[in-house]
Amino acid sequence: MEGMRREPNVYSIDNVEYQAYQEPDLRWLKPYGTVFCVLDGHASGNLLFGVKGRYGKLFIKYAGAETIGSPALPADAIYTLAQAMPLYERDYPALTRLLAHGEAGDGYAAIFEWRDAWPLGYDGPDREMLDRIRRLPLHTTLTMLDGIFDLHARLALDGMIASGFHGGHALIDFGTYEAVICDISHYRQKPAYNDKGRLLGSSRFMAPEEYELNAVLDETTTAYNMAALAFAFFGSNDDRSRKAWAGPRPLFEAASRAVQEKKADRYPSMRAFLDAWRSAVGRCRI
Repeated sequence: MEGMRREPNVYSIDNVEYQAYQEPDLRWLKPYGTVFCVLDGHASGNLLFGVKGRYGKLFIKYAGAETIGSPALPADAIYTLAQAMPLYERDYPALTRLLAHGEAGDGYAAIFEWRDAWPLGYDGPDREMLDRIRRLPLHTTLTMLDGIFDLHARLALDGMIASGFHGGHALIDFGTYEAVICDISHYRQKPAYNDKGRLLGSSRFMAPEEYELNAVLDETTTAYNMAALAFAFFGSNDDRSRKAWAGPRPLFEAASRAVQEKKADRYPSMRAFLDAWRSAVGRCRI
């Protein structure tokens, strides 16, 4: 009946269960190996697969299924994933490495290098993750953040604005002590505007303009997202006071300016934020 809520179905591939509203054709996955994990609730509208086979471990994004994680139509998810591929092909440092992409089954797939890393978490680190980060030497944590900040400064120079950012996009590898970003598919080319009202992303990282219909999205938005990430590492998911900040004061001061409510009170660009952050790092005892 019209107006009734659709219930997803449970399917499986290689004995790994996932949910979707209709079973997608995943026969194209077989040559890559055996699926060992599926993430079906991603807000991008993609199904995410961990696959192990003759190519080693792979991380594969597939757009084209009716997923439970997003109201986006499969055609919209396909377009979003495909149009982001030129960004991944530029092989930015601190961005997960793209191996191949193209049409697959009834949709589109992007195949990435697998990282044995932990996602920071949709709303920021949980207690276990935060404890692991806090036990790292300060210089290690700062190197991780610097790589992510530098990536976004490079993206800004190429005219891209962060959009749809959440902590699950940041992967922390506690073996190599590296941090990488695994998803920039919803980032936007300048000039960019908020065309939806409440955009995708985690509220912990989102700037005020990411809630405001027709608002301008610019480099101050990206700097806000990145400073909010610094608060996730050193501060609190909910409290941006000095009292809740576990890192050195100069870093707090640099991050605080970037997360001001008014754009005029923030850094004018992602590069300006990165320069201020690096200057603050130079004033810390490491």
